[in-house]
Amino acid sequence: MERRAMCKNVGVCSRANKVQIITDDDQELKCPECGEEMELVTTTPPPPPPGNRLKMIAIAAVAIAAIGGGAYFGLSSGGDNSKKAVAKDTVATQPADTIKPVAKDSVKAEPKVDEPKPEPKPEPKPTPKPWSSYASFDGSTMTFKKAHRIPGTSRVAQPGDKVQGKWVDGEVNLVRWYHADGSPSETLTHE
Repeated sequence: MERRAMCKNVGVCSRANKVQIITDDDQELKCPECGEEMELVTTTPPPPPPGNRLKMIAIAAVAIAAIGGGAYFGLSSGGDNSKKAVAKDTVATQPADTIKPVAKDSVKAEPKVDEPKPEPKPEPKPTPKPWSSYASFDGSTMTFKKAHRIPGTSRVAQPGDKVQGKWVDGEVNLVRWYHADGSPSETLTHE
């Protein structure tokens, strides 16, 4: 008499992992692969794990969405054919034998109207810098021509002294003061 059995050695036996039904006439009901005792099956085997079913549902949903999206874009991008027909009907057509070439000399250009040109604005006269009478300044170094107060401080520089560093609005921000002989004096900040 044929009996149906299933191996219960899950994790070790590949037949148990696959939920494979084994038919056997043997009295002992041992798994041919792992040798463990099998359990009789009276009904149909349990369904495969739900992972496969979920995969199939997900694949079907993606396929349906792709087909629906493709159909939507395919139909909507085609537009209204009546608009194309209207545009096509408005184009004037003329038989080729009725078109006459235009002679080169028969076309006259419109004369150009001379527009008045704007008068150039006078350039502003350079205003003398406040330090130009007592020092020269190149943006980072002020070299004194005569004794004068260093802008932004109460210190007085002598002819030949240099003040070098950062300036803001023509006054010291953070500078180093050098005497005419080249020896450094001190670092100055705005007072």
